[in-house]
This record gives sequence, structure tokens and C-alpha cells, in this order.
Amino acid sequence: MPDPVANPSPPRPLRNVIAEDPAARRRIGRAYAEFLAVVLVAIASITALVLWHLARRGRILRQNLGQPRRISWPDPDEQRHGNPDRDRDGDQTETPS
Repeated sequence: MPDPVANPSPPRPLRNVIAEDPAARRRIGRAYAEFLAVVLVAIASITALVLWHLARRGRILRQNLGQPRRISWPDPDEQRHGNPDRDRDGDQTETPS
């Protein structure tokens, strides 16, 4: 266990101020609370701006995209009933037996 006499803790100016004037405790507490409130408001503001920017950027990108292509999905019933497979060129090929 460290010896407090041999290794004194560093001086803490706020503790000295509070020890000299107990009414300073309330002022120091209020200053800390206001500082934390300012930090919280700053973080919330930056978060709101980032979310607004991302939503705006998404709208701009979506407006600049072309119209979606029409695609036709293969009918799963036709594939189950033994129709011949088709390769990439669309040619019918025999299924290996």
C-alpha cells in the first residue's frame, strides 16, 4: 500500500477553494453543470446536422438515379415441372441424367 506521507497526492485547487469557502461549492457545481449542458447541446447539434446532411445527400442521389429497369423473374412452377435448363445464351440444353 502506498505511503501517503512519502508520496503526497498532487494539489487540487478546487478542493482548496471549497475548503476555504463552502459557498464556492455551489458555484463550481453550477459551472460544471453548465459546461456539461453546453457539451451535450453541441453533441446533439452536430448529430442533428450529420443526420440532416445524410438524408439530404440521399435525396439528391436518389433524384439523380435513372428509372429502374423492368426485370422478369423466372416462374418457379415452370422450373419444377421438368422444363429443360437454359444456359446463359438462352439455348436449351439437355440435363445430365
